[in-house]
Amino acid sequence: MPETEIKSATASANPISTVGGRTAALFGVGVIGAGLLQAQASAPNDIDILNFALKLEHLEAAFYNQGLRQFTNVDIARSTFALDLGESSRDNLYAYLSLIRNHENTHVRTIEALLRGFSATPVLPCRYNFDFSSVDAFLNTARVLENTGVMAYDGALGMIRSPRLRTAAATIATVEARHAAYFNVLSGNLAAPDAFDPTKTMAEILQIASPFLAACPA
Repeated sequence: MPETEIKSATASANPISTVGGRTAALFGVGVIGAGLLQAQASAPNDIDILNFALKLEHLEAAFYNQGLRQFTNVDIARSTFALDLGESSRDNLYAYLSLIRNHENTHVRTIEALLRGFSATPVLPCRYNFDFSSVDAFLNTARVLENTGVMAYDGALGMIRSPRLRTAAATIATVEARHAAYFNVLSGNLAAPDAFDPTKTMAEILQIASPFLAACPA
């Protein structure tokens, strides 16, 4: 993916073309769909925001779980992304991706536990549309998803009222930023190209995520 495309994924208010050429079903059918977007006219509560974050973490976790089942260590080491890496880094690429997958699965479990601690029901995962036609498509999409996750957390942190939940979200956001930096460097771009990360509203994040979603539970 050219550098101009990833910049549009982190800067454009309507960047669907960077992650797929089609519009898809509304991101949060049921629990955090149109109702959550309407709630933005006032302010979503902490549970809304936490479930929104969980929806994104479900997406990322499913992406890595499926991708790393499909591609082997050898497949990934032969990708275009790996060509410019030294032998050691190339051989460790699958292990690093597996660690990121484990982080995303841990984020899912952590947010689910936080929601239950507030007597709230965690949203369920959706069915997803991912492009696993090649390792390079997989890694390009990983970069978009991780940069999107950073923008989502940055946009939501200021709306969270509970100090406990704000701290939890902030500690996840910094890890997502490290993931994004890793994929930025892996693709030959700067780890942190700007002094400040952009933020996105919930509606803007839904636009980026929607091409990956086939259907979400009510």
